[in-house]
Amino acid sequence: MRHGGDARGAAVHDGGVHGAGVRDDGHGGDPVEGERYSRSVRLPGFGLGSQGRLAASRVLVVGAGGLGAPVIQYLAASGVGTLGIVDDDAVDLSNLQRQVLFRPDQLGFPKARAAADWVRAANPDVTVVAHPVRLSDRTAYLLDDYDLVVDGSDSFDTCYLVADAAAERGLPVVWGSVNRWDGQFSVFWDDAPDARAVDYRDLHPAPPASGWDESCADVGVLGPLCGTVGAGMAGEVVKLLTGLGDPLLGRVVTVDALGGTWRESRLARAPHRAEARATVNDARRASSSSVPEAQATTADAPAARGRRVGPDVDAAELTTLLGARATGDADFTLLDVREVDEHDFAHISGDVQAPGYGTRTRQRPELDPAQRVVVYCARGPRARAAADLLAGEGFDVSVLHGGMLGWQLAQGAPTRP
Repeated sequence: MRHGGDARGAAVHDGGVHGAGVRDDGHGGDPVEGERYSRSVRLPGFGLGSQGRLAASRVLVVGAGGLGAPVIQYLAASGVGTLGIVDDDAVDLSNLQRQVLFRPDQLGFPKARAAADWVRAANPDVTVVAHPVRLSDRTAYLLDDYDLVVDGSDSFDTCYLVADAAAERGLPVVWGSVNRWDGQFSVFWDDAPDARAVDYRDLHPAPPASGWDESCADVGVLGPLCGTVGAGMAGEVVKLLTGLGDPLLGRVVTVDALGGTWRESRLARAPHRAEARATVNDARRASSSSVPEAQATTADAPAARGRRVGPDVDAAELTTLLGARATGDADFTLLDVREVDEHDFAHISGDVQAPGYGTRTRQRPELDPAQRVVVYCARGPRARAAADLLAGEGFDVSVLHGGMLGWQLAQGAPTRP
């Protein structure tokens, strides 16, 4: 359930409609194919397809400070379709040493809105949504509208909140931290395929004792270091969204600015956390697959009302289902609830479009209630919202695990996240 009506109203008022729009850049033609992104498109393996995936992506940046500022700059310049910016702070004079989005004449202005103004001025191709609120349990619903989260916050409390909220939604997190002369960044994804799940709690299992939370206001931070780490974080976002390169999943990069060195550390899920995760997943699958006998259906009966969403379908299972459907041995509906531009850039052959169903609209195409439905979006959260609605109507429905990204990786994308 979504809470915090005032915060939500401010976000919608400031940012308009949520959605990745590929728009004309004022010089004619599709901006994906225009001169603006030509240096990216010419990269080996990048091309128009990767630029299109960026244009169809939604990224939420938590914190518009020292790390969030360069991340926002580079993602906006790269052509990410929608950027959400969460920050409840106002611009302060002490910020200007490292938070390069802001100017002296903006002192006292909300950072989220000042950062959004910068994005609008820098790249009209990007839809920007300002969320001038603190991320909390009441506002964690903001993550529902995005495909990936960037954590540039400066407190342990927010880091744990982002980690837990993203894990609940199956979203990847690009994380960074700076303090004094040192910085770190990595990629976390609690829902990563191939037993590669890892998140912030694997790096920091518990907050520091006695609530200690040392900030740059207490000990200082080198301004250019924020740019170095933030640029690295932005690069990880681009790799994840395009499926290129080798993201820092299970690896943490540490930058020593004073010594001029970089080092990499390996990070793996603790055995007890892996066992706990498996137990939770088994319980969820068992719960999802157990429909009360009174609700069971037969071939001659109408679909049962009030089903539960079935177990997730992974890429291998969907491949089998598609093959069986092609030979007439199975019949099901593959439903894509992403926006039209996302579908145009990449989709699974034989799907049915239902743009925004479950998140911004309840309108959908007519579906055969006797057929199973598999729903997918970019990564999963939007598909789960749609699946809940369909299950409530009595459909036998499941979600494609990992969404379009997981499908593309399984089909032989250059790397795995």
